[in-house]
Amino acid sequence: MQAKRAIEVLTELKEEADRRGVELRPAGEFSSWKGRVRSTLIRSLGKDHHLLTDFENIRYSLMAFSTGTPDSSFERAFLGGLRKAGGVIEAAIFELREAGTSDDAADETAFDPDLWSHVQAHVQNEDWQTVASQTAIFVEDCVRKWCGNPRGNNGQTLVGKGLFAAVFATDAQFRLGKEPGEWEGWRGLGMGFAQALSNVDRHNIQKRDDAKRYAFGVLGVGSLILTQLRYQHSDDLHKE
Repeated sequence: MQAKRAIEVLTELKEEADRRGVELRPAGEFSSWKGRVRSTLIRSLGKDHHLLTDFENIRYSLMAFSTGTPDSSFERAFLGGLRKAGGVIEAAIFELREAGTSDDAADETAFDPDLWSHVQAHVQNEDWQTVASQTAIFVEDCVRKWCGNPRGNNGQTLVGKGLFAAVFATDAQFRLGKEPGEWEGWRGLGMGFAQALSNVDRHNIQKRDDAKRYAFGVLGVGSLILTQLRYQHSDDLHKE
């Protein structure tokens, strides 16, 4: 979820809590509101972000009570939890506004959805080296699994250049393209991805001024390979 849209949704959810207050207390109403907040936080900040943890740890009920506890006490406890949740939402909005440029620079729908989900948190944290390395790891892993875990002549697991050479060979089930020239081009792209990008980013930490641009380049190439596999062989891929 792009930062701009996440800010809009979180603002609406906070306003809903401020406006309706105790009306959200019934189980169904509260579950819906809490679920929407949680989903937005995960999609915009990532499932490991500390603000998501803060939100999930908020209590909306009394720690202990007896049958004589007045209903107003339950309402105060619930409203107190909502106020704390509002504070977390405000913090999330602030963070998205401050760091939103990196998220806004990428349209998540432009990338393979599984790959984007895998690297989204790293993009939002502007950890560009990790974006590149995790893209390389994830793409190779997907190609291997989707294409049935191909083995070498001696039964060994194929990796890197060898994996793409075998999977995209002209006589292979999962070759890409429609004509011999395209088969060769896609095979070369896969092998090049492994040699020029995967081997470097998986085993080295690169310090470069254009780290963000480079990371999105790696992400784009990796996404292109997975997208073409889905497009041509969707029904035959091993996704279990």
